[in-house]
Amino acid sequence: MIYGQHVMPGISGTVRLTAGPVMSYADSWRVTLRGRQSHGSQPENSVDPIVLGAHIVTRLQTVVSREISALQSAVVTVGTFHAGLKENIIPATAEFTLNIRSLDDKVREPVLAAVRRIISAEAAASGAPEPEIEELYRFPRNLNDVDETEALREHMVEALGEDKVITGKPFMGSEDFGTLAESIGVPSVFWFFGGFTEEQMAADDVPVNHSPQFLPVMEPTLSTGYAAAMTAVLSKLSTSS
Repeated sequence: MIYGQHVMPGISGTVRLTAGPVMSYADSWRVTLRGRQSHGSQPENSVDPIVLGAHIVTRLQTVVSREISALQSAVVTVGTFHAGLKENIIPATAEFTLNIRSLDDKVREPVLAAVRRIISAEAAASGAPEPEIEELYRFPRNLNDVDETEALREHMVEALGEDKVITGKPFMGSEDFGTLAESIGVPSVFWFFGGFTEEQMAADDVPVNHSPQFLPVMEPTLSTGYAAAMTAVLSKLSTSS
């Protein structure tokens, strides 16, 4: 059995437990588009990778909106786009990076296939060579064992109080914790505990993880995290002599 926890924006003193999928798959790619360089005054001699990239970026927005059911979850994000060095030169290449998130294999595979199809088809439509796709990394889905989550919930309620244990929804962030259980074939439960006051959470600009403004209050954040972790560990240890 593997347990894990993570501080997040939320009311300090509370924990959030989710049965089933809790955090998403994340696939990140680097895509290199190859065109033909030309002077800006002679566009007819070019294959413009910036125009090609613009069409791809725009068309990728239709994967979630038009190919995935509204009852399912997926995210396709183009996080970077780099091309060219001079305003009057059409460059030979362009490069962008993608982050693709999903909670289910039945969604993930069609989304990845659709993204590849669009990249390839738009290149063909522009008369450009087949783009190069480099897979940068993949995070597994975090899947909380349902029975183990509900068993832990009972222990958490006993230790922290019923009003402190919140039933959460799946979160589209990703975490490599899922690799641990997946690699050795055991169940796991991963939960979040809050780190901010009610006043902070009521503000319009609550800092999120990895922000330089992310600064959880010391208490009861620390004691809650400690209590939650010890509750999980002790729930699996026999107290008999």
